[in-house]
Amino acid sequence: GPSFCLAPDAFNPPSSHFDKNTSEKFKRRIDLNFSFFITNYAAITAGTSFIVILLHPKMVIYCGLLYILWKIHSIIAKESILLVFMNQNIGKYLTIEIRTRALYLMTIWVVVVYCLQPVLTALTLSLLMVLVHAVMRDPKQVENGFVSVGGKMRSYRENDSDDGNDS
Repeated sequence: GPSFCLAPDAFNPPSSHFDKNTSEKFKRRIDLNFSFFITNYAAITAGTSFIVILLHPKMVIYCGLLYILWKIHSIIAKESILLVFMNQNIGKYLTIEIRTRALYLMTIWVVVVYCLQPVLTALTLSLLMVLVHAVMRDPKQVENGFVSVGGKMRSYRENDSDDGNDS
């Protein structure tokens, strides 16, 4: 069958010149492509995030350590376990509130120092890839390919592609 995803004319600009309808063409094209390719865009975002996470092992290690510390704190608080060190109950000095505040501070530190830059990188890369695809992918190709498979899709006006019929 036809390979509409890899067709040479599947990607083209929405308009060859700017006029009063250009912004509407961009919006219609992006809306249709988002509605059709939403699962692909989610997969791209997940895959990009996974690769960025793998490129930042310190972030993974610190997040794992933080998770373990929160889990231990939760178990100690839930089970009312005494904190005994060298036959001294240090629980009266390190109360649940103090431990919780310390864990909150550590969590904020890890998020800001180790997680913020990778998260912003993953979101920026994903957004860039998705937007370029959504703007450049010709919706006529999407509609024709989708309808030929037998699915349903909302209608789309024919004059979106740059086929010389711009007004």
